[in-house]
Amino acid sequence: MYDGPIIDLDVHHNWKSQDDVMPYLPKGWQDYVTAPGPTVKQPMSVSMGFVNPHGFFREEGLLEDGSFPASDPVEVARRHLDASRITRAVLTHEDVLYLDALPNPFFAAEVARAANDWTADRWLPADSRFRASILVSNQLPDLAAAEIRRMSSVDRFDQVLMASNGIGKPFGHPSLDPIHRAAAEAGLPISFHVGAPGGIAASPIGFGYPNYYVEFHTLSCQSAMTHLVSLIAHGVFERYPALKVVLVETGSAWIPAILWRLDANYRARPSDTPWLKRPPSEYFRDHIRATTQPLETPEGIERLWHLLEAAGGEDVLCFASDYPHWDSDPVDFIEESLPQQWLPKVFHENACEVFGWSPDELEAEAATARGANTPA
Repeated sequence: MYDGPIIDLDVHHNWKSQDDVMPYLPKGWQDYVTAPGPTVKQPMSVSMGFVNPHGFFREEGLLEDGSFPASDPVEVARRHLDASRITRAVLTHEDVLYLDALPNPFFAAEVARAANDWTADRWLPADSRFRASILVSNQLPDLAAAEIRRMSSVDRFDQVLMASNGIGKPFGHPSLDPIHRAAAEAGLPISFHVGAPGGIAASPIGFGYPNYYVEFHTLSCQSAMTHLVSLIAHGVFERYPALKVVLVETGSAWIPAILWRLDANYRARPSDTPWLKRPPSEYFRDHIRATTQPLETPEGIERLWHLLEAAGGEDVLCFASDYPHWDSDPVDFIEESLPQQWLPKVFHENACEVFGWSPDELEAEAATARGANTPA
């Protein structure tokens, strides 16, 4: 069994109710949410829009008081970090992650700001293993860049996080350059948690909204394809050569095919993107990583290994559980599904490279945790 450090890049922490985060909003925006009147109130969190008939959470994740799973940091540490031997866990929010489905862009920006302050106050002090994401709304990129600059100096906020598409353009589009630039200047990776509702101006999949959850859940990788191609084609990594991007909750089996197509079209029409100096697949391998969850499971898992090797295999994947969702992938599932020689890179080395974390420091944290969990 693998016994080294484990970094989890996708733990969805939640509030018990929007009252938890309300104090972090300015008074005017609190009134916007709560003031009486006949109009429909803006929600503090955003519905997925596509209903899973059996819910989104594992039943055993519910807290004893009936609260949402992952709404108590102490319980997340006990039920997930301790139980799964997690050395560090990157917090990625729950429904508020989809704030770019809110129609008021200024409210979306304020909700992101409040969620970041709430995370800093309520979650990071609870356990040193937690790492936070700077949640931003992409509807107003200049405000998002200001939020990145504000939070990048706060200890243990280690990435920028976006999900829903609030501008109706792929995430490599020049209109989002303030976000790319602010993240690069702060030395932070950008995590695109795709597979979310499309946002105020975009569908979550190609060519319109699906009708059924099974459609949405199956096709959500299409948004990842769009953003990946856009980031490379627009030359984002030529402008910001140190920038890293993590594709979260997208699956990975589709990556080789999209890179093959992109490389072929680049070779056929290099004048279309003259700012690119290398084949697109090289930018991918240098700048983009993908999380393991949801890991495709074909009959004969070795087929997946051979496919992923075409995109870089062990150098591309980073472990993510998607805790506490119904389709989360636990550590032992990844241990059993990937080649054993891949596991050190997948479980921690690739994430250390993306986040600029010290592998030696991580090893020491893992050793301390193992000692603490060893019976006397």
